[in-house]
Amino acid sequence: SPSAQTAWESVYFIQHHVAGGWFVRAVHHYSAHCLVALALVYVLQTILLGRYRQPRELVFWVAIGIALCAVAGMLTGDLLPWDANGYSATKTRTGFLTAVPVVGQHLLKLAIGGPGPALGSHTLTRFFALHVGVVAPAILLLLLLHVVFSRRSEQAETNTVWRPEPYWPKQAVRNAVVCAAALVVVLMLACSHGVSGPERGARLLSPADADPASAYAAARPEWFLLGVYEFSHWFTGALIPVFIVPGLAVCYLLAMPWIARLQFGHLLNVCLTSLAVLGVIALSWIALAKDARDEQHQQAIAAEQQKAHRTRVLAEALGIPTAGALELLRNDPKTQGPLLFAQCASCHSHATAEEAGIVAATPTAPNLYGFASRQWIRRLLDREMVDGKRVFPVAGPDYFGGTAFADGKMVQAVKDLWREAELDEELDELKADLDLIAAALSAEADLPAQRQLDAQQSKQIAQGRKAIVDRGCTNCHKFHDRGALGNAPDLTGYGSRRWTVDIINNPADGRFYGKRNDRMPAYAETMPQNQVEMLADWLRGDWYEPQQ
Repeated sequence: SPSAQTAWESVYFIQHHVAGGWFVRAVHHYSAHCLVALALVYVLQTILLGRYRQPRELVFWVAIGIALCAVAGMLTGDLLPWDANGYSATKTRTGFLTAVPVVGQHLLKLAIGGPGPALGSHTLTRFFALHVGVVAPAILLLLLLHVVFSRRSEQAETNTVWRPEPYWPKQAVRNAVVCAAALVVVLMLACSHGVSGPERGARLLSPADADPASAYAAARPEWFLLGVYEFSHWFTGALIPVFIVPGLAVCYLLAMPWIARLQFGHLLNVCLTSLAVLGVIALSWIALAKDARDEQHQQAIAAEQQKAHRTRVLAEALGIPTAGALELLRNDPKTQGPLLFAQCASCHSHATAEEAGIVAATPTAPNLYGFASRQWIRRLLDREMVDGKRVFPVAGPDYFGGTAFADGKMVQAVKDLWREAELDEELDELKADLDLIAAALSAEADLPAQRQLDAQQSKQIAQGRKAIVDRGCTNCHKFHDRGALGNAPDLTGYGSRRWTVDIINNPADGRFYGKRNDRMPAYAETMPQNQVEMLADWLRGDWYEPQQ
């Protein structure tokens, strides 16, 4: 039976590994959209032409039923791929049931198979059963009834002044043309993202995650419900815009054949229908325009697309584990790192000079973007000219400027290096040594992005290790067999995976800051070890990429 652990995985397999699977899925997906569109157009045409009046009222009611079933098919099918958009949209829609007085919570439990608000395998089973076992047969039955009632209405109309046109050949040709046009539209939509590559066919976002923190913020209803979505923003609750107003609209549609018997009844029906259609179009346009201008909405879409791409990359390379594709993301440093870093972002930033990335509201600790890289270490030791003044980044906001070490020994040591070199006219020699020190210290980290360069510059790295001692770094720091612990962080293995994991676990350890630790908590006490390791990997840029 369908389950939350295998639904996305099954669709992924069809989409990417079954020959022609993407095409079959895309045709199914876009055919559903076309069915809704054609059913709605047919109902509107029937109203505008007055073909809903006696003796065709049964035909009209059946057409409304087909349109409603087509919509129900879309809504029940939306959840079945179990991706982020379908899950979030369905969770929102089923949540509306709680707005129904007295029985709302019972309806929600009946719909999703539990107390909610999270959806699960029971929800998926219910929606699959409705989609395949109820909605599809209902549409077939209504189509059959439509044929029967159409023929009966034609027979009744033969006794009136108006004579119906024979089905053959004109109506048959018209039907064939419309069917062919619909098929062409479906095929064009199915191939609109190309016929090769991972993006072809109907989209499949990342696997649904029941964790509220992972909710897809950009989830939106299908196009035919955008107007209702925007209309719901006019009210504080969901009862009126989601249930009462649409319910009254459907009731009015069903009552149209009787209203048309009144004087000017048909004119009233046409006017109200036209007004309603224009209103829905206007509201839908407003919703789309708002989303287009909403920077956070666009960022959420981009983030989800990246997440979906990442899931596909991991699934292709590592396979899908028994626990499901979601486990790939839950154990991926590239995905989880930014989420885990949120616990650090109260003090640390992880952003470029242009502030692209995670920026702390009030940075009071080093900016960890590029941590342990050659560039990061070299700037730590550098002297810069800003607005004609000499400044030391080590004492600035990107390093120790916001910490208790802003005027500490490290800051003073860097300043002394530059002052002494300037007095002795050895600035060029100092810069060369600092380049070597940065290369040697960064090599301790064994960063994936620098492994090839480290291998090529083994001679310079050896010179840098000597410069670390010669320039007095081991007066405070331990570095392999030189220096002693207790004065400053151990530089042996600096920035390596083990070193980074250990300092996150306990920065007050004797290898690091000891009793002089400035505010940084010991995350070993609050964060699971696998999360600490993922955070360390993310800071080091150590995650799977296809080219690796």
